[in-house]
Amino acid sequence: MLDQLYEQQPASTRRWLEIALIFAVFFVAGGAPVPHVNETHYLAKAKQYWQPDWCEGDLFLESGKAHLTFYWTVGVLTKWLALPVVAWIGRVAAWLSLSFAWQRLCRTIAPPPFYSVIAAMVLVALIDWTNFAGEWVIGGVEGKCFAYAFVFLGLSYLAEGRWRSVWPCLGLASAFHVLVGGWSVVAAGMVWLCESREMRPKLVSMIPSLLLGGALSMLGVAPALMLTGENSAAVVSEANQIYVFDRLPHHLSPLTMAGRELGRKALRFGALLFGFACLRYVCGRQPARADEVQRSGRALDLLMRFALAALLISVIGLAWELAFWDQPDTAAKFLKYYVFRLADIAVPLATAAGVVWLAGQLIERKSSVGVLLLLAAAVLPSAHLLQLSRQRYEQPVPPAERKLRDPVAFRAACQWVREKTGEDALFLVPRMSQSFKWHTGRSDLVTWKDVPQSAAALLTWRDRLFDVHYYIDKFGERAAYGSLAVQGTERIRGLAEKYELDYVLTRQSPQLGLPIVYANESYIIYRTSDVQNHRARGNPE
Repeated sequence: MLDQLYEQQPASTRRWLEIALIFAVFFVAGGAPVPHVNETHYLAKAKQYWQPDWCEGDLFLESGKAHLTFYWTVGVLTKWLALPVVAWIGRVAAWLSLSFAWQRLCRTIAPPPFYSVIAAMVLVALIDWTNFAGEWVIGGVEGKCFAYAFVFLGLSYLAEGRWRSVWPCLGLASAFHVLVGGWSVVAAGMVWLCESREMRPKLVSMIPSLLLGGALSMLGVAPALMLTGENSAAVVSEANQIYVFDRLPHHLSPLTMAGRELGRKALRFGALLFGFACLRYVCGRQPARADEVQRSGRALDLLMRFALAALLISVIGLAWELAFWDQPDTAAKFLKYYVFRLADIAVPLATAAGVVWLAGQLIERKSSVGVLLLLAAAVLPSAHLLQLSRQRYEQPVPPAERKLRDPVAFRAACQWVREKTGEDALFLVPRMSQSFKWHTGRSDLVTWKDVPQSAAALLTWRDRLFDVHYYIDKFGERAAYGSLAVQGTERIRGLAEKYELDYVLTRQSPQLGLPIVYANESYIIYRTSDVQNHRARGNPE
């Protein structure tokens, strides 16, 4: 009855209903309170791009800016609106874009009503359950959310065999995030190369669309190329190694992760690969009884080839990491390009599409197995989404603040900072307090999350971080202080003099012998200067 009612609606109504339901799935999956982990990173960067006097002198914010397309689209709203408002506007825009592109892609492969919605649920669950290199699509707003929307749109054209429309879409993806779009171009190129000559367009016929895609991609490529600036090869090499092996090994060099974590991730991703391989085999053996089935089966096959190409890129990355295990400078030159990120998305994407396609084929043949498969594809991800919702209801803490001791007290301290301190004040803050600038509009000396991408600033960030937050333990290993307060008055006073700090925000206990200007149940703020004569705090670029 529902199917009949659905079919009676105009095609555009049916389409927008599915897009709305997919959006609802993405809203549940990514609708955590603001700020999300990366929103403090990218939206703060965008705000400082448009308002250079906001947090003026902040090392991270004034370092190289690689995401100009994002700044010029979503980021421009920070000129007029508060950061939380911009975050929600950006999220809604990103999820709508992703919903539109995902519905189009699924309609090409599995056109029955609401199959695209079930596939979206499977996609979200598989990414959360099985990611190997920590990649994601649905969450806080940043440039890569829109990049993946254009990747999904490009894949819908790839699945239809409309290659001349693929490259401009992937060019736009590269404009928003050069690595997401760039690796997608490589994977799509592999699929094209593996096509038979009868099925693929000639290269010369695609030159105009390739040139258009390349021109669009320069909006992302050019800013990225400027990150190294005029730095020496030695500085760039050292910055690469810090970025890959010290700051982001969980994304960039997975073989260096702790054994238990690596084993857990490998087991989950391996299970996904096994399921993907079985699915590809079973789907390939389904009898084609009509032209429409042949078209959708071929579309699914092309999508699975894209996933295989993404896997091949990851395998090359693992081989590179092993081959240059004892040459970290060489290893980092390639690994810094997030070699493993695309497979984290492409394999779940192809698997989700394959599950609903296979279920549809089996249901068409009146097989109860198809009904059970479709039911499982709807129920299991629904349980995951319900679990996410329950966790947020019980612990409504923004993802960017989950590592803080007391987020509510931290935000109260930030409110005092915003209301009672000068806009040019420089703060020493806890290592994991990445949302400090978000709440206060004041500069901080250094935090773990806010790592610059430009080479010289990255080295300065490393030096500051180790100087302020780490020490060498009795075993000769680097270890983090429990808090700023445990370092003692004399050390904090020395850091204040060295870096010309105005205030220190830290835990209540133990208290330091510095003037107290604010305190609550968990946090305390000390004044370290007369806060009258402020310096120009330039960065190393």
